[in-house]
Amino acid sequence: MAWALWLSYATISAANIVTPGPANLNTLRRALQLGFVPVLPTILGNALGLAVGGLLCAGGVAAFVVTSEILWAIFRWLGVAYLGGLGLKLMIRREPIALGKGLVQFVPPRLLFREAFLLALANPKALLFYLALFPQVLDPARSLWPQSTVLVLTYCGLSILSLCTYALLADKVRERFLTQTRYDAFRVCSGLVLLGFAAMLAVQVS
Repeated sequence: MAWALWLSYATISAANIVTPGPANLNTLRRALQLGFVPVLPTILGNALGLAVGGLLCAGGVAAFVVTSEILWAIFRWLGVAYLGGLGLKLMIRREPIALGKGLVQFVPPRLLFREAFLLALANPKALLFYLALFPQVLDPARSLWPQSTVLVLTYCGLSILSLCTYALLADKVRERFLTQTRYDAFRVCSGLVLLGFAAMLAVQVS
């Protein structure tokens, strides 16, 4: 793969990653609730979900699912259900935050990891991005797996960098301006946004 081609792919990937979406929103919410360090499992869970999606695309599995109307509809409806369920949970369930020196609200890392991993898999944004870009940058004259691995790692690395930036900013806001009331309002708004994503996905499926 030519250096210029990889650079173009990385630039387009960065623009796609920083665009507001469920992963960014979820990371912001958890960073506001917990702070920067405790939210690292969320960031890593999202990266693993993106990596799985990228490898499925590289192996042709995702292309097979997309070309099958039934399988693609099932995949999209599962995404609708997960995004919608998470949105409703954010609006209904109350999450306490612990603010102040030495106070930390504990959420199991495995829960944070699983939540972000499933969210990355449920959102078809990255999958469609992979399917659109891979054929444009892969060189069929060379082994595809090493090239695909580089592309997936690039996307995941940029995602980690982006989410870390979001989390650091949220942590600074948390220290200076956050109250339980403001966090509750943010959760409700986040839930509405996720329901909006789910609704748009449902319209595209139907």
